[in-house]
Amino acid sequence: MEGMARDGSVEVLKYLHKRLHDHFRTLHEHRQALRPAAPVFALEHNLSTSDFELLRAAVRGAVGQGLDTRSRTWWLPFVVYAAEIGYEYAGDEYWPLLAQKTPGWESGPGWSVTTNRQRIKRWFERFAADYGGAEPKGGFAANFNIIAWPITHAVIPADLQRQLAQLLFESRAVLTAELLSNPHALGACLASRTGGYSERFQIFCSNQSLLGQVAAAMLSGDDEDSPYLVRSTLTRLVDDLTNERQSRTWLNRAKHSANLVRSSGFLPKNSGMRPVERVQPLTAVTNPKLLLRLTDGGWRPYLKLPDLTSLQVLQNQVGQELRNLRPKVEGRRQPLPRGKLLYPGEVALSTWPRLEIPIIQLERGSSVVNSLIAERCSITQGPWWVFRKQPGGLAVEIKSKVVRPGHEYCLVGRLDSQPPSLPYATSATVLAEGVHAFEVKVPQVIDEAEISQLVAANLSVVTDVSVRPVGLVPGAWDGDGAVEWLAGEPALLAVRSSRVTEMCAVTVDGGLPIVLDWPAAKPELIFALEDLAVGTHEIDIALLTTDNDATIASGTLAITIRDPHTNLDETTEGSGIRLFATPARPKLTELWNGQASLSIDGPPNTKAELVIVLRDDAGNALAQAHHTISIPFSDSAWERLAGQELQKRKLLAAYEEAESCEVTVSRSGVGFASLVCERGFHPLRWVLTKQRNGKHEARLIDRSDGDGTQVLYYPVEDPLTGESRDSRRLISVPPSGGLLQAASGNVTAAIVLPPEPNRLRQRPGNRPVIQFTENSLSEMQQLIFGHRRWLDAHVPADPFAHHQREQVLNEITTALVSLAAGSRWAHLERKRVPASTRKPLDVLDEMQELVGQAPKQRATAQQIASHLWQWADSPGALSEGFASAIRIIAAASGIDDPHTAADFLLPLVTRPGSLASWDEIERDRLLECVQRSPVLVRAARFAVLGIEDLREASNQSGVGGSW
Repeated sequence: MEGMARDGSVEVLKYLHKRLHDHFRTLHEHRQALRPAAPVFALEHNLSTSDFELLRAAVRGAVGQGLDTRSRTWWLPFVVYAAEIGYEYAGDEYWPLLAQKTPGWESGPGWSVTTNRQRIKRWFERFAADYGGAEPKGGFAANFNIIAWPITHAVIPADLQRQLAQLLFESRAVLTAELLSNPHALGACLASRTGGYSERFQIFCSNQSLLGQVAAAMLSGDDEDSPYLVRSTLTRLVDDLTNERQSRTWLNRAKHSANLVRSSGFLPKNSGMRPVERVQPLTAVTNPKLLLRLTDGGWRPYLKLPDLTSLQVLQNQVGQELRNLRPKVEGRRQPLPRGKLLYPGEVALSTWPRLEIPIIQLERGSSVVNSLIAERCSITQGPWWVFRKQPGGLAVEIKSKVVRPGHEYCLVGRLDSQPPSLPYATSATVLAEGVHAFEVKVPQVIDEAEISQLVAANLSVVTDVSVRPVGLVPGAWDGDGAVEWLAGEPALLAVRSSRVTEMCAVTVDGGLPIVLDWPAAKPELIFALEDLAVGTHEIDIALLTTDNDATIASGTLAITIRDPHTNLDETTEGSGIRLFATPARPKLTELWNGQASLSIDGPPNTKAELVIVLRDDAGNALAQAHHTISIPFSDSAWERLAGQELQKRKLLAAYEEAESCEVTVSRSGVGFASLVCERGFHPLRWVLTKQRNGKHEARLIDRSDGDGTQVLYYPVEDPLTGESRDSRRLISVPPSGGLLQAASGNVTAAIVLPPEPNRLRQRPGNRPVIQFTENSLSEMQQLIFGHRRWLDAHVPADPFAHHQREQVLNEITTALVSLAAGSRWAHLERKRVPASTRKPLDVLDEMQELVGQAPKQRATAQQIASHLWQWADSPGALSEGFASAIRIIAAASGIDDPHTAADFLLPLVTRPGSLASWDEIERDRLLECVQRSPVLVRAARFAVLGIEDLREASNQSGVGGSW
């Protein structure tokens, strides 16, 4: 082929097309024979270096000549060329990279960029149809429906390969023969473990079938051909990946683990045998745990939160919803903070969980994810729960409900359940509604009548045999019946019997029994179970005699093998110091704008160094700040520190250019922890630059596929009315600031523009004007979504931009409240607006009077007024107390649940834009209730403004008091 004439691009394209056709057709036939069938990638073209150079020249020549009909007939070389560009893609803009590598792409005779972009997509779709080509899937494909094709066919872009090697290394302990032979299952497993990786890598891994095929190929033996990638492509990926020493080490160790799995034996199984019957269902890895802690008032129930990230294998949405939504725990009135399920921990319960209600759900979560959580996350069935007492006032649940002579227990049961009538059972106090409790001290010796009484209460008694873990300390052990290890740790068990025995039969998950000889004259047998897969396994123990293999005693044990990967968004790397974030793994913008909070735990009264580093897209440090802190370090301490450090000139100057922020806390000899906050991968992004004259310019980075991106400018003076701007040009920021919003399809990006400080000083009384006409549902929706536009917009590190946004948000909120609450309240709102530097007027009495004149409305206002000081420092107390205060008037308006009313009304009168994410039907129903009963808005606004005015009065006088 090298001898062919170098001129005549069409002839070269024709030759290459036919050659590639034969290659990809053969490859397709081989992949179709696999079970399940595997796709073909354009990067698997198998061309030599010189052949590919010829292809590149032919494609560039055809583009330079206008890509006429003759060239387009031979389309396979263009597919390969586009995939090779995808291999070089590093998360920036694909089309500019293609234009840079392909002279003439942006212009030419009769040239249409949009038409040729669509043509590339159609060629890839044809490749998928004719040759079984891979098809893009996941969130990236949804947002980038053109460039997702060449990037998918690049297998894995070069800049993501290091992270793939790390993922394979960190997942090596959970590899099984089943996973290695099933790429889709392998991809799902690996995708569920990517929470701590970059957003771009997570996007790549959302295509689980692609991830699984690439991973299976890279984990194949050194001398083996992979059925999922041709040798030349696999060699290329491995060579590029192993150029860096750490990546090479990660991949080699992962491949070593995979080879061991392939060559290892497994426990005998017999899928045809019926599983052992159990009184209680086998515990799932994702089940929470109940426990009791003894306090001065009695036993306080707690729920130990599970790690639900393994559910992401079954449903891609799980990870995103766990990060972004608040969990609701049955037995607790208030939801937990966003991201709470991403960290291990305990939460106190005020009411015993009802079994008919899922123990954990996500507030406003999708039905798919909440149904999955409900199915895979449950507590033990009642009516009785057994807790074994341990030192330190702790009692852990015994899920098997087995009691042993000589031990102490706490029994918790439903109020309608009768306690066992035992002389050693005494009443106890449990600090939860709906149950009663009894403490039981089981004697060393119990008779048959007492055993019958315990059995009648669905309890079991074991006296002849015990099974316990030995060797390496397990991750958890309840003392009876349930133990946990991490995958890769040896599962060593000891069986002890008080009776003479000769053999021990061990059955795993209802499979074939393994018979072990009992050591002569020994009361205990120790053995190991190997190759237990991640999940929960039931181990049945039967003690036998040689006399007809009769069973003289038996016992069971539930072994849970947990995935050793760090939590979905685990930020802690040192054991002595832990760093937590809310929301979990926040964005750089959330950290900078005060929407995220951090806290640090560790040895009390320990000094540590906290370092904040801003980095560019290549990981280079742009600016950093050091600070000495004292551990523990609370959310409020971070808020104070961030208010000082993040606004310093050095960090501010680097913020707009930064792609990530790394927060590290360390102390020599104690440990360290770190958190990386990425700006995130966005199809559209605004960048501000400051000119030498002090003015700003805004530039749009457009990574979307289409050329129909629209830009609207919203001036501060009229913040709900947009004016069109050219998305392809630099935009000079007006002196008064404003907001720019870009939209392409379903993707939007907005930024608040910083005003000129002198403009604000010259016109301090200028305020935004919010235009509204009538109190209609559509008008209120417009205000809510207008508020959301300013609320969600990116705010640069400029205090004047923050000031402008808050001013607009307050004006929109005031307009919405005035619209819904009526003219008299609207007049009061105008009185509260400070003129120049004048302090707000004291209108608390007038606000209470205007809430309503009907007796029930006046009673509501009085209850709110009498609790303002109590609610001032606790959002939870405000929500709970306000719900109680409006219970009667909410029911009269059609809202039966006062907590739902409070959850809706308080944001409505403070941050109405946050309601834009509510379910549309539910939001509109509640808005209609508000329109029918304006007293609800007035009551909520009174509670919020009343607290605000009391705080200000307290700050001015320096003396607190009761109002």
